[in-house]
Amino acid sequence: MKPRLLNCPAVSAWLCTTLLCGHAWSAEPKHPPAIVQPIKEADLGTIILTPQAEQRLGVETAVVVRKKVERARTFGGELIMPQTAATNGQTIFSILPALAPTELIRVAEAQIDADSQMDRAKVQLDAATVTHERAVKLLGEKAGSARAVDEARAQTGLAESAVRAARARRDLLGAPVLDISNLKQFWVRVPVYVGDVTRLDTGANAQVGNLSPAAGAKTQVAKPVQAPPSANAAASTVDLFYELANDGRTFRFGQKVGVSIPWRDGEESLVVPWSAVTHDINGGTWVYENTAPQTFVRRRVQVRHVVGTEAVLESGPKVGAKVVSVAVAELFGTEFGIGK
Repeated sequence: MKPRLLNCPAVSAWLCTTLLCGHAWSAEPKHPPAIVQPIKEADLGTIILTPQAEQRLGVETAVVVRKKVERARTFGGELIMPQTAATNGQTIFSILPALAPTELIRVAEAQIDADSQMDRAKVQLDAATVTHERAVKLLGEKAGSARAVDEARAQTGLAESAVRAARARRDLLGAPVLDISNLKQFWVRVPVYVGDVTRLDTGANAQVGNLSPAAGAKTQVAKPVQAPPSANAAASTVDLFYELANDGRTFRFGQKVGVSIPWRDGEESLVVPWSAVTHDINGGTWVYENTAPQTFVRRRVQVRHVVGTEAVLESGPKVGAKVVSVAVAELFGTEFGIGK
């Protein structure tokens, strides 16, 4: 009987693999496809220029320093009327900036009615005072009675209470709406997240400007003022108040503004010009350190934050090191073969 192993599909496939491709079980190559030699990051990014090339690129350097950089955070604020009533000097809260024009008209009408009620209460108080004085005089002349004096005193007390109530109702409506356009001074109400309040220097002056200022836009100083406590539990914010002069009629009632409040940062950090920092394709931040004449080494840095034209570093070159502040992009292009 002849063997039938060759007719078996599995055996035929094994023979083909063995004859054409070598041993089926040695799938791994004898040599790896590539050999990677690790290089330290300090050995990368060294550029040596000729004096002519350095002059042509216009390379300038700055010194790494350690100092305290005051920084601030900008919040959205709202211009409101000064929280002081003109009648008795008591502080009040103004809700007018949040109202629509039609609602402002209703507030103006309510203010007129409240003024009328307060005037009526003052007239009644004057009349009750005169009646009380007359009753006291008649009693002294033996022409009146003690009962009349007591009744006149009671009427005077009721009139005084009515005046106080009318004045309180009027104070709740704030300053006259029709005089808002002539205000030379505003208050700025700034809602701040409660977690940031302790980190802010709330006793320092703030800078007030447009809500979305352009680069180099001017700001105006606003002084912190004491106001009754105000907060929004739903938004987890508390309100800070600042006093803002409006002599030039620059701001308008109810306007939204940007308010920069300084932080309480007291520690010193490494500082380099922001122009000295460059970014790679992965978002990494670098500077070029001038280690020798015409020699520049790319160093990795970690930027904590940027204040104006300065970058505050978490880590970077040592204090006193020279870093390139002008022509950084040209050096970066030179290193990767796309420079001049």
